[in-house]
Amino acid sequence: MGATMTYFIFARDGTSRIVLKRDTREAAEKKARELKDLGWFDVKIEAGVEPDRAGLGLPADQLPRPHR
Repeated sequence: MGATMTYFIFARDGTSRIVLKRDTREAAEKKARELKDLGWFDVKIEAGVEPDRAGLGLPADQLPRPHR
């Protein structure tokens, strides 16, 4: 079996940061649009990047847990 690609959506609002995980590019893009419509900013999608390597500036044990 081949490895599947994972997509992480990173976003911020005035006080929070979130990291969401999706299994397809299309689902990630849909969620990113929804977040922007809700007022989140700095919304970006990164393929196959683990959250601790995505430039959040936090130690691995303090990173937000990816949610579905």
